[in-house]
Amino acid sequence: MSTQLTICLVISLLAVIGFIHGKLPLGTVGCAAMLAYLFTGCIDEKTALGTIGNSNIVMVSGMFVISAGLRKTQFVHLIGKSVKAISKGSMAKVMLGFILASILAATLTGSALAAFAIVIPIVSATCEEMNISISRAAFCVGLACIASCGIVPVGGTLAMLAEINGYIDANEYSQYQLALTDLFVGRWPVLVMLTLYSMFLGWKIAPEKPVIETSEFSLGSKGPAAPLAPFQEKCGYTIFFGVTLLLAFSGPINSFFKSVGIPAVSAWEIVLLGCLLLVLTKVLSPKECFGAVNWDMAFLIIGCLCMGAALNNTGAGTLIGNAIASVAGRMRNNYMIGAMFFIIPFLLTQIMQNRSVMAIFQPIAILACKSMGVSCVGPCILVAAACTTSFMTPMATACIPYIMEVGGYDVKSQFVQSLLPAVLLSVINVFYVMTVFPL
Repeated sequence: MSTQLTICLVISLLAVIGFIHGKLPLGTVGCAAMLAYLFTGCIDEKTALGTIGNSNIVMVSGMFVISAGLRKTQFVHLIGKSVKAISKGSMAKVMLGFILASILAATLTGSALAAFAIVIPIVSATCEEMNISISRAAFCVGLACIASCGIVPVGGTLAMLAEINGYIDANEYSQYQLALTDLFVGRWPVLVMLTLYSMFLGWKIAPEKPVIETSEFSLGSKGPAAPLAPFQEKCGYTIFFGVTLLLAFSGPINSFFKSVGIPAVSAWEIVLLGCLLLVLTKVLSPKECFGAVNWDMAFLIIGCLCMGAALNNTGAGTLIGNAIASVAGRMRNNYMIGAMFFIIPFLLTQIMQNRSVMAIFQPIAILACKSMGVSCVGPCILVAAACTTSFMTPMATACIPYIMEVGGYDVKSQFVQSLLPAVLLSVINVFYVMTVFPL
C-alpha cells in the first residue's frame, strides 16, 4: 500500500468520524476534508475547484430554489389536499402514490437527484396537509428515486446499457452483449420490493420527527403561504413543471438540437434558467432565492465528491477490484461470484463516485468471467445495480445530502434506515439476477 493511499484512507476515516460525531456542521467537515485532500496531494487544485462548480452542486442548490417557488403557490397545497382525499388517511396508499411518482420521475429523468427534487415539494405539502412528519416519508421517496434508476429501458437506462456493452467490446468478449431488455429483466423485482417496503415498513422505521433542524424555507412555512398575485401564481407552477418536463425529456430534446446543429442543454442549465425566471417574474425575491440554498449541504457534497476523487486517484478502488478478480477466478459457485460483484461495489459506492466504481468493476467482472469462459451478463448487471444503488451515507451520491436535509436526518439515522433495504436489495439482486442470468 502506497504512502499516498494510506494518507487518503486516514483522512477519509477522520471525515467519516466527523460526519457521524455530529459536533461540527456537516458542511464544515466536508470543507475540511476537501482542504486536507488538497494539501496532502490526494487531489489537485483543478479537482478541488471542479467539485465546487460540479453540476450536482448547481442542480441541488437550484432545485431548492425551484421547489421554494412552487411552495409559494397554492397549487402544491391543492395537490396535498387531493392526495389526502384520495388516500382517505391511509399511510400505505399515500406512500404508494409517492413511490410510483418517484419511480416514474427517476425513469423519465434518468437522475435520482432530479427525480427527488421534482417529487419532494408535493410530498412535503401532502405530509403537511395530513399532519405527517416529512421525516416519515423523505427516506423512502429518496430510496425509490435512487434505486429505480437504470431499470426501465428508456433514457438513462439505454445510455447505461450502451456503456456496459462498450466495456464488453473493449475487453473482446462481445459474444455476451446485453440485450435491450436485460437490465429490466434482471432488476424489475427491485421495483416491486421498493413499493412494498415503502408502503408497509419503511415509513414505520423512519424517525417520527426530524432528528436535526431542517431548512424551513425549502420545505415551506407552517401552513399555506400568503397567496401570490395571479400572474406570479401561474408563473410559480408553470416554471416548476416546465423545468420538470425539460429534465424528463432532455434526451430527445438534445437529440433534436444535435440534428439541427444547436448545442445540447445540460440539466444544470435548465435548473439555473428556472431559478432566474422565478426571480425575474417576482415569484421569489433575490433574497428568498439565495436564502433557499443550503450552503452547509453544498459543502457537504463538495467534501464527499473530493473523497471519491481522492480514493480513485490513490488507487483504492483498483486495489480492491484486483483482489476480487483474483478470488473470483478461483470460485465456481454462481451465487458467490454474483454476491462478490454486487456487495463489494455496493459498499465502495457508498464512499466513492458511482462512475468511478463502475469504470473499475465492469472490466474486472468481464475479465474474470472471460478467464473462466462463462457469461458476464449477470455480473455486469449486478455491478451496474450496485453502482446505481448508493444511499447509506452522505458520501454515496449527491441526492443523499438533499434527502437528509429535507427529512431532517443525521448520518446515524440515515444509516440505520438504510440497513434493511441494503440487505433486501443485496439478496434480491444477487439471487434473482444470477438465477435468470447464470454464468
